[in-house]
Formats: sequence, structure tokens, C-alpha cells
Amino acid sequence: MWFAYVDESKENNSFFVYSALLIESDAWNETFAAVKALRQQLRQSHGIFINKELHAWKFAAGKGQISDRILDKQRRAVIFAEVLKFIAESGKFKLISSVHTSEFYAFDRLMNRLNRTAQAKKTNVLLFCDEGQEAVFTRRIRKMRVYNQIPSNRGVWQDSGSVVKNIPIQNIIEDPIFKKSHMSYFIQLVDFCAYALLRKEKPIASRTALGYHEMYGSLRPCIETAVAPRCKEGLGIIR
Repeated sequence: MWFAYVDESKENNSFFVYSALLIESDAWNETFAAVKALRQQLRQSHGIFINKELHAWKFAAGKGQISDRILDKQRRAVIFAEVLKFIAESGKFKLISSVHTSEFYAFDRLMNRLNRTAQAKKTNVLLFCDEGQEAVFTRRIRKMRVYNQIPSNRGVWQDSGSVVKNIPIQNIIEDPIFKKSHMSYFIQLVDFCAYALLRKEKPIASRTALGYHEMYGSLRPCIETAVAPRCKEGLGIIR
């Protein structure tokens, strides 16, 4: 089974990114140990407190007393890239992301591709989400288990001739589990992934000057690109 840690990043409530960072449940302990070792390394190298939350947009903006020393925005950009490199190259994660101008459409699309990927791998998924929209997302998942209209990518479904088809999700089990982000290293990691994609899709000059617009590409080794074969950059971005 996979544990999927899900978080969102957004731009002015008009553009939304959802990312899911997947971990094999059987490898959770060793994966947690690797992440804890990363945090210890960040403490040694940059003075970042092990128990301090790393919130992506605040981190990039230079906000928060997260270290025993001053970390300017340029240094933080280097550290941000280090964290993404760890995610990409550790061999312990898979990443799936979606983007859209509708928050719930982006969420639903992510859930559908996550469900289909789990079906193909003959496994199930348990969701862990950042706190904030517990009731809304729980209702959406429950509804998708019963009523989940999927449009055909060929115009119509051959077996019915209809434009859409009801395909309930079956491999995302239980209700989502909601966690406080400051209590979960994994939620913090996926927040970094989502923010990197946001800055790729919606670059802003101050972050582009520090290379944030190119950082999502460094995650390629762990991205499940098959979920979006039409993604022109080959980064599996569900649009």
C-alpha cells in the first residue's frame, strides 16, 4: 500500500497546484529515518532547527526564524533546491501533481490519476492531507467512490457512445487523514514540491531571479510521468 501525502499551493485563489508524495507503507520507517537525517544535515549545515516547520512560500520569501543564523533569500533558494534534490534522488518517493484554475478540479484530477496508478500497480492508497478543508475533501472522496464522471480522451466512450462515464475510485481507501503540517515532515516535503511547480507555472520575477522557476524539473527522477503522457515537458503535470 502507498501512503500519499497531499498538499496545495496557489496563486491569488485563481490558480491551484496539488501534489501527492507517495511512500510505500512497508518502507515508511526507513523513509522517515532518511528524512530525519536530512533535517539533521540541514541543522548541521545551515542551522535550521530540526523541529521547525519548513513552509515553502514563507521559506522562499525569507520569513520566519527557522535557523540559529541569518539565511537570506539566496541561501534559502540553495537550501530549497537541496531539499528537492533529496526527494528526487533518495529513491524513496513517487510524485504526482496537477494544476488548474479550479481548486476542486485540480484535486479531483489528482485523485483520479492517483487511483488509476494504484490500480495499475495493484495496490491501494491511504491519503494524508494538510489540515484546512477536512469536511470538503472528505465529502469529495466519498462522492468519487460512488459518482465520478470521467470524460473520454477520444471524444466518446466506445462501449457506450457517451462523452462521460461513471468510473468510481476504488483504490483510495478510507477517509483522508488530516495532519498539522508542522507535525509532519512529509507534508512539509510535498509542500516544497507543490510550490516548486507553482513557481514553474506562475513565475514571479523575484523568485525567477533565484531559480525557483526551474526547480520542479529537478524532481524528474521521482515523478510518475505516465499519469500525464501529453505533458509537453515530460514532467507528468496533469492539466
